[in-house]
Amino acid sequence: MDKFAKSLLQSGNTTISNILLKNYPKLGMNSDQLVLYLQIKRSIDMGSYFPDINELTDSTGMSSAKIYQILHELIQNKLMKIKTLTDKRGQSFDIYDFSLMYDKLSELNQNIEDEHFDNKDVNVEPKESDRKETFNKIESEFGRPLSPIEIETINQWINDDHYDTKMIQLALRESVLNQVYSLKYIDRILVNWEKANIKTPADVEKNRHEREIRRNKNNNVSTNNNDKPEIPIFKIDK
Repeated sequence: MDKFAKSLLQSGNTTISNILLKNYPKLGMNSDQLVLYLQIKRSIDMGSYFPDINELTDSTGMSSAKIYQILHELIQNKLMKIKTLTDKRGQSFDIYDFSLMYDKLSELNQNIEDEHFDNKDVNVEPKESDRKETFNKIESEFGRPLSPIEIETINQWINDDHYDTKMIQLALRESVLNQVYSLKYIDRILVNWEKANIKTPADVEKNRHEREIRRNKNNNVSTNNNDKPEIPIFKIDK
């Protein structure tokens, strides 16, 4: 394998919410703050929850003084905080925590959705194009046509349970990431999100970030669940 291709695969990927990329100025973030956040998130995704300042200067091209200034601005604007946690051995360590930023992003997104909803009739059905897109994405990920029973199940999610098609597609993504191709599994994700009052893509992104923090608090991802996929959010009721 080509060395660069191998390095590319081993480095992994960092996923960034499009909602954040679209709305970060509305949170009071400037481009330098966003760039620093992205580099910190990259480090977090690679297992380093409190990257060294020298590492951040190398990855951003900014001076150490500039890095410290931006970190201060993020804390002052209540977009970030530094938390001290304790691992299983009783040793303390610091992490960069961006849950405040996701709180603001979730509130912003909810306000936008409320304004959009106020301009629409309460009983407006989802667009037919959104419905078709949802069916097509599920069939594409499952690699086969849906059965009549599966089609009816998805229609019930939309018509009876009033699940947003975007949330269904996000639940599908969670299912695929866990390599589970089952409507029952997707339904459990949707039910868990509903119980946790997770209603928007921003809520999902915020919860994902909080799960990263919890995994860091335990200092290692638990190996007890390696034999079966993890249902996002909470333990499924039996």
